[in-house]
Amino acid sequence: MDDTYFLRVQIFVFSIMGIDLWHARPHKDRQWWTFITMGLLAAFLVPMFFAARNNVTNVSLMSDAMGSLVASSLTVIKYILFLYYRKEFVGLIYRIRDILDQELTVWPDASVIIEEENRNDQLLSLTYTRCYILAGVFASTKPVVIMAVEYLRWGSIELELPHKGAYPWDINSMWYYVPTYFWNVAASYSAVTMALCVDTLLFSFTYNVCAIFKIAKHRVIHLSAMEQSSNGELSALIQILQLHQKALHISQQLSSYYRPLIFMQFFASALQLCFLGYQVADLFPKPLSIYFISFGGSILIALFIYSHCGENIKKTSIEFADGIYESNWMDFAPSTKKVLLIAAMRSQRPCNMDGYFFEASMATFSAIVRTAMSYIMMLRSFSA
Repeated sequence: MDDTYFLRVQIFVFSIMGIDLWHARPHKDRQWWTFITMGLLAAFLVPMFFAARNNVTNVSLMSDAMGSLVASSLTVIKYILFLYYRKEFVGLIYRIRDILDQELTVWPDASVIIEEENRNDQLLSLTYTRCYILAGVFASTKPVVIMAVEYLRWGSIELELPHKGAYPWDINSMWYYVPTYFWNVAASYSAVTMALCVDTLLFSFTYNVCAIFKIAKHRVIHLSAMEQSSNGELSALIQILQLHQKALHISQQLSSYYRPLIFMQFFASALQLCFLGYQVADLFPKPLSIYFISFGGSILIALFIYSHCGENIKKTSIEFADGIYESNWMDFAPSTKKVLLIAAMRSQRPCNMDGYFFEASMATFSAIVRTAMSYIMMLRSFSA
């Protein structure tokens, strides 16, 4: 299989994190770098938690601290889940690659579908990476811009940090401010990198599973009737149904592995939208609101892409039934028609990516955004 588009962005972001994604065990990882990157963000949760607790009576300051705290906590949990399921994830990568290689041997026209799905995966992953990097850059440069504007206006500077935190030292002293600032920047780097690793890997899985479903659909459409050999016809159909069954099994595995992550992603995104939406409403049209708009935009994009991935698998798995209908089923032998009937009944039940009690779909995305807007109005009323 051509590796031009297969996992290209994913390999890059994991290498930044010190992880060799091609190996199930960490013997080729830069474990010291992974430990430092995770440790910087995990330790940063402490000052953010105390900042939120100390400002619990101030909605504006509390929501600012809580937005960063929820995002950072979610990122740490995401990466811990990846480490827990690393062996299974790497096994799925090789299994999907082997299935696609086999299909290229059996049906060379599958190369068009595989290339298209992986190209879409890389385009989505690259766009997602750029948005997250942009949000990280805004977070790191926000205090510099604020201090520069204050100096030009008033001739004095009040030291600012990228994220709200309560520290046991005086950050108004330059001796303490400079290392604390770089700690904030390093924590932002860790959060962006760790989130990109787990999320872009999900994108690759979903698009390649959709490629397997589409290959099965196109193969059943182009299945030829064999009047002289009904057994050969049935054997060819069984191979296609086995391919469809593999796609179903991989989809179920992905749903099982990502179920807790999807639940936390949607729940945390709803909370973050509340806090960030309040900040935007409170600060707009001040220049500082641009940072919160970009941060909220990255959260919406992440939530939208998770919903899009779930919707994509659901839609593609159902389309196999359309392929059966579009096939030459009228010319098949009676034994083949019976098998097709059972396959059509099964394919009408879609594969869903879910978070225990809800689906990752566009309908869920719309419901979360509407609910978040309602909570924003509630927070505004509390502030008033």
